[in-house]
Amino acid sequence: MKVCVISGRHPKTKFESSINHKIYAEKHQYSYIHCDFPTKAKNPYFNKIYYILSYLDLFEYIIWIDDDAFFLNFDKDIMDYLPTGNNFISFCKSPDFKKLKTYLSSGQFILKSNKLSKSFLNDVLKVNLKDVKKWWYDDLGYFSNGDQDAIIFLLKTNTDYNNKYMLFNYKEFNSRPENLFGIDTHKPLILHFTGKPNIKKKKYLKVQTEYKLSPSLVQEKYLKDYKIIPNKKNRKKKLVSKLYKWLSS
Repeated sequence: MKVCVISGRHPKTKFESSINHKIYAEKHQYSYIHCDFPTKAKNPYFNKIYYILSYLDLFEYIIWIDDDAFFLNFDKDIMDYLPTGNNFISFCKSPDFKKLKTYLSSGQFILKSNKLSKSFLNDVLKVNLKDVKKWWYDDLGYFSNGDQDAIIFLLKTNTDYNNKYMLFNYKEFNSRPENLFGIDTHKPLILHFTGKPNIKKKKYLKVQTEYKLSPSLVQEKYLKDYKIIPNKKNRKKKLVSKLYKWLSS
């Protein structure tokens, strides 16, 4: 199968996730494309739709993963969850343990490349979020004012897409840092950092520290074959941190 992992954002991400995504994709013999270019989207959440449409015709399947999500279990193939039968797309549900929930997460999904998928993506771009907000009901959870809400709206209201998507438990490929630290503990395939920027950063650093991982969150056994040039800013931060610890001891 011709499969491509696509990720990125505009403006450029502050996470070192592109290294993670590239190494995972290469291990499973998938292509990888990192996007950070601007699009015509007025809402930045919709950039991902433009990114996917740019490359959809080149592959049989597209795996989208947000820039703040990382592969953690490199031995597990995410294509185990590809959409089958008449289904054209696969998502994960929101975590069970979270108070703030959504019907599904558009942070990671697997899309079959066909006419229906292309039609769906183009329809997502046409959705008016003001209309979606008026239609929204409590059972769907938090309204994020982004592509996720437009996706849910179409899947629920458009007969072309009804019952043609697969929805998995969040543990399959939408785990959270809490799952590594005692809440609904399991071995994540993907770790997704969500929430406000300061909260995401704190959790991101905690995972690096507790599991002795680089900012790419790639284990050394997979990282050793690659020449990674350290980011000067990150290196400076580490030196300052070491100096602070030394002065405090």
